[in-house]
Amino acid sequence: MSNPVDEQTRIFLWCWPRSISTCLEKCLSFVEGIQPWHEPYTVAYNEELIANKAFMEQDDALSAVVKQFTDMMNSIKEHPTEFTGGNLMPVENFTFSWIKSQLEQEEPGKEYILIKDSAMAIYDHLDALPDVTTRHTFIIRHPYRFLKSWRKQFIRLGNIQGDPAEFDMFKASPVMSEDMFTRDYMHLLWKHVKESGKEPDPIIIDAEDLMNHPEIILSGYLEALGIPYHERYVTWDESERSIKTWKGALEQIVIGKRTGYFEKAFKSSRFLPNTHVMPKREELTKDILRMVDHVLPGYEEMFEHRIKPE
Repeated sequence: MSNPVDEQTRIFLWCWPRSISTCLEKCLSFVEGIQPWHEPYTVAYNEELIANKAFMEQDDALSAVVKQFTDMMNSIKEHPTEFTGGNLMPVENFTFSWIKSQLEQEEPGKEYILIKDSAMAIYDHLDALPDVTTRHTFIIRHPYRFLKSWRKQFIRLGNIQGDPAEFDMFKASPVMSEDMFTRDYMHLLWKHVKESGKEPDPIIIDAEDLMNHPEIILSGYLEALGIPYHERYVTWDESERSIKTWKGALEQIVIGKRTGYFEKAFKSSRFLPNTHVMPKREELTKDILRMVDHVLPGYEEMFEHRIKPE
């Protein structure tokens, strides 16, 4: 008798932040027979970091950020939210071992399981990947674009005052540090799944290609995975009802909405063309310039292997 777990296709969608990956995740929520998981490893990664008192107490600003988010999480636990009552679960469930065990279980009634997550969160915990057949796919974005967008979010979320040019994004959050960006986690993970035989030819899509050519890129992505493509998939319900069907940490989803971090993705109903001109190197701020060359070569190599819009 065949194992029901082996008959379900588990698909990892690995990303950097600010690469329209959550918008793609919402889009894929409407694929027939799919169960999305939203950033389980990122939640576990952040929880471990926050629990590290030696790390957190090294900076008063980090402690203040953690207290702010802890207060928000406690409030979410005490009061029902618009996402309560769906598939989302308490943040304290999310350890690397628990996630592994969950992803190895059958999802009754589902044909596909989509796990959208950060390469940075999993790379040092590869033993937490499920011991079942999986597919590994990647959505990439030019570092000039994703780092600039990420920095803009930190300034907004932190209500940073003063000269924006002097702001340092790598000192603004407990989950950020410069040593994280001396390693290109996306490129390292891509190389790992190829060289280990887990995914000899990983599927790669570029965020700008997806925004500007959604029919071509989305159909190519799904067909490469063996998932039937339908034209209706390029538009979807703009309401947030589908997000209650996701599996992930309730607190992360609610905070992401309340802070506006996921706002555009949660309200999305289609991919919008990107009309913004690529930033020039000389326009990048000092903090981005310190980091960008660590991730740019890997992006450029992966870009050559992407599904192309031609």
